[in-house]
Amino acid sequence: MRVHTYVIAVDAGSAPNYDRPFVTLAVCKPRIRRKAEVGELVLAFAGKQVNPKEPHTVVWAGVINEKMTFAEYWNDRRFAGKKPEKSQHPDNFYRPIDGCLLWVQNHVHDADAATHDTSGKFVLAFSPSWRFGAYGPLMPSEFDLRMVGGRRGERVVELSEPEWKRLRAWLDENSAGATSPTQSPKRCRPIKKPVDAPAAVRPRAKC
Repeated sequence: MRVHTYVIAVDAGSAPNYDRPFVTLAVCKPRIRRKAEVGELVLAFAGKQVNPKEPHTVVWAGVINEKMTFAEYWNDRRFAGKKPEKSQHPDNFYRPIDGCLLWVQNHVHDADAATHDTSGKFVLAFSPSWRFGAYGPLMPSEFDLRMVGGRRGERVVELSEPEWKRLRAWLDENSAGATSPTQSPKRCRPIKKPVDAPAAVRPRAKC
């Protein structure tokens, strides 16, 4: 099992998006979205703003079961509930028109983040997935997945089949007592742009 780990700076419900039918990652973490493949695991450790007391707690994890383009994501009826008019924490706000992606107004990421978001090229959907929240379980050191010696960027670790079975059992066992994140959603500054306004080219997003 190939495992992609990162530190989540803000767990406000959009990156990842926890709405049904699957947990999805459509914005932020572009390198993971480009490189990770179906069948691999993505796992997020708590950043300082999420859990200031313990850096090795797990906020969420999921096995990739679909990898799709932004156009496929927008046009798929299963994910209509993740669009700005349907979700409190949308992540489906890049609309395909004539071979381009147009930013749709939303309160999660302003147009300045479009280049950063869409550079990931793909949207990931996860099943199974585990959501633990800001004060999730402490990752045992035996799995050698902790983000030590620097917490920027992403790490990739290969687990043997027995190691993956033990990690899967650990995720399942801890999910029973998982709680929702306590953070309130953080919004970008107000944007005075019409819906479907062309995205700006200055990428900046706190992810």
